[in-house]
Amino acid sequence: MTTSANTIAYHRERSRHFLALVDDELARGELEEASNKVWGAAAHAIKAVAERRGWEHHAHALIESTVLRLVREEGAPSHIEGQYYIASHYHQRFYGGPPDADSIRYGKSVVAEFIATLESLG
Repeated sequence: MTTSANTIAYHRERSRHFLALVDDELARGELEEASNKVWGAAAHAIKAVAERRGWEHHAHALIESTVLRLVREEGAPSHIEGQYYIASHYHQRFYGGPPDADSIRYGKSVVAEFIATLESLG
């Protein structure tokens, strides 16, 4: 496996791992951590796609630009742009107080669909 393939595998694994941790964090009442895990799951899935394409992804703006490029240049389903902004909301809320548990559960479901779509893009 090449370094890039290792990096892609790492980001995919982290994405799934963070998504799996959301419920544990919620059960412990750790809303900030659960919210951050929702974002982390999405971010790592985006990083895997960017890495596969040789695109830079080491900053928040580059992560967003990956999603926009996928939709606008590669014809990815347009709904992933909205899903990205929902995921990003969970990152932003970390700084202003986390959303409630039901909102985080909703975000987790949106991000799970987002990840599945990104993985289907290769």
